Amino acid sequence: MKRIGQIVEKLNELVILNEEVENAYKKASSKLGNNYTKTYAKEKSLERGEFVRFLKIELTKLEANDENLIALKRKFHMVRLNFRKFIKIVNDAEFLGKVYEIEVLSINKYDDLLSQINLPLTLCKLLLKQRDFLQARLHVMERGELVVSSS
Repeated sequence: MKRIGQIVEKLNELVILNEEVENAYKKASSKLGNNYTKTYAKEKSLERGEFVRFLKIELTKLEANDENLIALKRKFHMVRLNFRKFIKIVNDAEFLGKVYEIEVLSINKYDDLLSQINLPLTLCKLLLKQRDFLQARLHVMERGELVVSSS
């Protein structure tokens, strides 16, 4: 059951990361001046909200088997604060760079969880699907196909 605890911990971190990314995009969509970046941020916020919804379903299944939830709750508050500081999007000029950093961090967190032994098959499939979606967007950015045009 120790493995389940590790999986729950990493899955909880991934949920928190996606919630914070969702909130960062939501805030950015209201602060940014460029219409393209506003729309992009709004779409990505909705997308991350969907990720969170599906991840929480899987987390609920696993948490029923874990007994150390109270100790984990305190740790996750600190994790949330660290993510919040890292993913803050302030202006249009830094938007693409910050989005790239967020996607790299997210992919690394997905890979970290996917490396766990004995992941439930449904969770593994969900993680692979979401990670591959993020990876595809990262490749688009690396090829320079995602650009912010001035409005």
